Amino acid sequence: MDKIVKLKFLALIVYALVAMLFFYDDNFIQNSSFILNPHHYSNASFMVATFSLGVIFSALVYNLAFYFYIHNRQYLYYALAQFFVLLVLFNLESLLINPFIEMYDFKSYYLLDISETLMLIFSLLFIQEFFQNIKLNHSIKIVIYLSIFDLVLSLFLGHTLITKFVPTVIWVWFILSELYRDTSKRDVPFYFVMVGWHIVIIILILELTYIIDPNKVDFPFLHVAFALESILLSFALSYRFKLIDDEQKVQQSLLLQQSRLASMGEMISIIAHQWRQPLNFLSYSFMHIKQNCKNDEEAIQTIKEANDQLQYMSETIENFRNFYNPSKAKELFDIETSCQNILKIIVPTLTPLNIEINLIVKENFSFFTNKNEFEQVVLNLVNNAKDVLIERQIAKGSIEIVIDDFTILVIDNGGGIHIENKENIFEPYFTTKENSDGIGLYIAKTIVEQEMKGKLLLESNKNGSKFIIKFFKK
Repeated sequence: MDKIVKLKFLALIVYALVAMLFFYDDNFIQNSSFILNPHHYSNASFMVATFSLGVIFSALVYNLAFYFYIHNRQYLYYALAQFFVLLVLFNLESLLINPFIEMYDFKSYYLLDISETLMLIFSLLFIQEFFQNIKLNHSIKIVIYLSIFDLVLSLFLGHTLITKFVPTVIWVWFILSELYRDTSKRDVPFYFVMVGWHIVIIILILELTYIIDPNKVDFPFLHVAFALESILLSFALSYRFKLIDDEQKVQQSLLLQQSRLASMGEMISIIAHQWRQPLNFLSYSFMHIKQNCKNDEEAIQTIKEANDQLQYMSETIENFRNFYNPSKAKELFDIETSCQNILKIIVPTLTPLNIEINLIVKENFSFFTNKNEFEQVVLNLVNNAKDVLIERQIAKGSIEIVIDDFTILVIDNGGGIHIENKENIFEPYFTTKENSDGIGLYIAKTIVEQEMKGKLLLESNKNGSKFIIKFFKK
């Protein structure tokens, strides 16, 4: 627990002590003037309040159904939090608001306290499960343990103590502030949750401080705030489910690609084994022919060229076998040598297409990672450039691989990427090419940034595209 969290807990303790010592009676709703003078809703406000309760109930059923469907606890915790939100609102209505007072038979201050505390507990459990923030979990556990202790105290006191003198809204705001401080990846679900709960927090603060006075303003602000929170958090859960589903599809694609590479590696190893004996036989045959050629220079030169071709065939099959090796082992390797291996594989496919490829080494370096994965990433970028050059029928297509101090650039003169596609180029299943699954660049980015802890970036203009692989010194 860092100093900021300790200071926040200290501030909450001081707040609770001051509330108990100087404002003890004011924290009990039964002492409020609203009990003596219940607030009356107009027909329009009553309909809005009832509709809001319906929205909250729908969110409860929706998330509970999701829990039974996929057995993910975050849906259960949120559904239970919504259930206790409804109990809180029902209790407030039965105590403070007409015509609800006439509709409900129960009026329980104790049930209101218990509902608020349980609403806090399940809301925090939801945050813990939804965000999986290790740093935040310690603070959440402390607040949950305090709330459980408060429930036990309430059995003897007849009311809660901790959550009564430090309102639920303050505890939630405390956790949300820590969540904002400790979360680096702020995606769409993160902002849905933050906006949803801050709407409720702001309305509660305005009502607790009487900036919004229910006796003067005839509108169910708290009902609407909780309804909006229900909608936004349901969106957050649905969006997170979509992200998880997309990630699972990508993982399946990655596994499929790895399986294909492994199968190709096994096939090439079999081919290499089958080739080895005929190549050796041809080599020995050329040696025998050479011995019987005596001084025939032309025949000797022909045999030399034939042996060179045999050596080339042997090296080519070895390069392919090494490239498709499914090993995940990491090693320290030379980047220039690795890029040379890529050229040996890709050049034969580029030459018939009149596409020139060059390796430019400004400052070579070695790096510790999976060599095969690195070569597959660079080959993927080169193949992507090749496809663009072919598609746009560039007359003098060129590709450059530039090595420069922990940075590898893959540059083409294919006219660049259209501005409307630049933001989505690394997204899974996004493609501008026919017969493409749109997974190649996403896989390349995933390997570089997750496996190699580097960065894969794109710069593009009307002349061409530049993919940048940036590694960091360890």
